[in-house]
Amino acid sequence: MSSTNFSNPLNSTRLLSMDNYFNEMINLYSLKKFPKVLLLNGKKGIGKFTLVIHFINYIFSQNEKEPYNLNDKTINIDSIFYKQLLNNTNQDILFIKAEENKNIKIEDIRNLKSIISRSSLSNNPRFIIVDEVEFINENSVNALLKSLEEPTANNFFILINNKQADLIKTISSRCLITNVFLNQTETSSVINYLLERNNIESLMEFDPNLTPGLFFRFNEIFLKLNLNKKDNILVKINKLLNAYKKNKDKVIINLVLYLIDQYFLNLIQSNEEQLDALIKIKTSIISNINDFNYYNLNINSVLSSIEMKLKNV
Repeated sequence: MSSTNFSNPLNSTRLLSMDNYFNEMINLYSLKKFPKVLLLNGKKGIGKFTLVIHFINYIFSQNEKEPYNLNDKTINIDSIFYKQLLNNTNQDILFIKAEENKNIKIEDIRNLKSIISRSSLSNNPRFIIVDEVEFINENSVNALLKSLEEPTANNFFILINNKQADLIKTISSRCLITNVFLNQTETSSVINYLLERNNIESLMEFDPNLTPGLFFRFNEIFLKLNLNKKDNILVKINKLLNAYKKNKDKVIINLVLYLIDQYFLNLIQSNEEQLDALIKIKTSIISNINDFNYYNLNINSVLSSIEMKLKNV
């Protein structure tokens, strides 16, 4: 399996360490008590989107010859519904997500209101999945709120909040909220299973505090940029910032900040007497990265400034 396919939650055909959340969702649906608006809160990369994909596969494949495997929490890859999902051709499932470095578009919300006002041709339930709902701005929120307040009998909203920005409170006040998390043991189990299952080389230092999704996104970047966990921190920052300059992938900036945080965490653990000085240098370097990101600063001047600060470590 290629790294690109692997990083797409639609290809996660086995659900790992999410049994309790999954069982609660299908029980509510079976009892006809599933909320009209469900908000899933949790760190990015923890598996919330994968959880939703498995939930809707369970519902829509029940009448097929080989439905969703409830015992193993596995999607049947030959399922008609699953193939429609991969090709984005099922009219009963609508996805909305923010584009890279942008908010959710108001045009998408307006189009959604028009679609859900009409009955589904299949008379099946319709699920509207809004990923990264934290990236909805004031211009779009009112349009979304109107849709949330007036859902028709067969429309269900599932909102996914990755906590990358503050969620507008008027949205959360209209939802049933489920907080999703994995403990360190579960995280380690998921990462190790996926590394072995997909024959992926781990190029990063293992960190159970990093969600599985982010671990594999970061590992994928390491692979693409030919980075190694033993590389000097400045070498890593140089390659990553140059890559970000080309494609503006916000995950790269997140990786830079993560690596800086880990680098100084290790320094502080072995040099506690220099705690204040190290924190000051770290804060200054993070400020350099944020300014580079927000103001599109010259990369060479930013790298020179970081190099000078690292010399004082």
